[in-house]
Amino acid sequence: MGYCPKCGASVYSDETFCVNCGDKLPNNLADRLFVKQWRFKHFLLPIFLVILIIGLSTIIYTIYSIKINDATSAYYEAEEALLLSDYQLADDYVSKAIEIYPNFDQAKQLKQFTQFSVNTLSDLTESESNQDQLQLILQAKNELMNYQGEAVNIFQQQLLAKQKDLQIEMVRNKLAEDPKTEDLPLLLWEAVSIQDPEAYQLVRRIRDQLITHTTNQAYSYLDQNQFSLARRIVESGLYYVPNDLKLTSLLNSIIREQESFVAAQEARLEQAFFQYEVEQEMNENDAIDELVIEFKINSDQQLVVSGELTSVATVPIHAVLIHYVLIDQDNEELETNEIYVYPETLYPGDSGQFDHIHFDLNLIEETVDVQVTSVTWLLD
Repeated sequence: MGYCPKCGASVYSDETFCVNCGDKLPNNLADRLFVKQWRFKHFLLPIFLVILIIGLSTIIYTIYSIKINDATSAYYEAEEALLLSDYQLADDYVSKAIEIYPNFDQAKQLKQFTQFSVNTLSDLTESESNQDQLQLILQAKNELMNYQGEAVNIFQQQLLAKQKDLQIEMVRNKLAEDPKTEDLPLLLWEAVSIQDPEAYQLVRRIRDQLITHTTNQAYSYLDQNQFSLARRIVESGLYYVPNDLKLTSLLNSIIREQESFVAAQEARLEQAFFQYEVEQEMNENDAIDELVIEFKINSDQQLVVSGELTSVATVPIHAVLIHYVLIDQDNEELETNEIYVYPETLYPGDSGQFDHIHFDLNLIEETVDVQVTSVTWLLD
């Protein structure tokens, strides 16, 4: 038995065609005996195809590996540039890495950060206002929370340093404008919040100004004896500059001076009240001095009683009424009478007059003297 040279199937020696593939068998029976030669020719094409595929795969893999290596190298260059804070160079390298290998996910993530950092620095450079730059930094710090890594931490520190520089410059500019006393507490809070050695110097300057303004204003109130206002302004200063020796000492002095002033005021009030009582008693009982009364017979043979007096009261007195009596030679009372002083109101130190005419002949003939029995008046 032999084999078909084409398909390798078993054939008999008397067969002319292969019952398996239908191909004509060789007439030489010896050609039907070598099945290995037939198998080699049968597998030659597949082997060639396999070799070709392997070769193409090797070439493709080699090209792919070269691209990966180039993209990875550019990615590492970008990372090194970031650590050196050269964000534009890092952005260029990472863009190159993505261009070489578009499916490079790590490079795409890094590209977001490099582009963000480049844009942030560009915006800060273009902004002229310190307040605008500070706002940009605060927004950038919030967005940085979406990124992680050493380069992110470095960039965050740079933004923080820039923020402190801006805040220090803003506080320094406000100090140069000679702020009002009421603006110093807020300015002090801004300087304290910076937490930087250079800012601490500004804090001391602001505190010194606050102490000086507080002291000057307190002394101004003290000159007007406004102790409560002086005490309030010093206590407010101590709220912002606690335990300051100068302000603490001034506050204690104000408290003592206020106590002394109140005591002196009370003493003066007591003295004034006593003086008022004395004056009131005098005004009620001894308001009249230099009282003179006399009588005479005028040319019409009438008895005229007249006189004058002076007010020594400390307040105006009104309706001063003179009570007098006419006396005969036996010292007997002939008649009593009363007359008002004019003007009706006498102010302190004023003088007033009074007079009255009697027409009774008996009084005219018998009167030898006139005497004041009493004087009355009214107070306000």
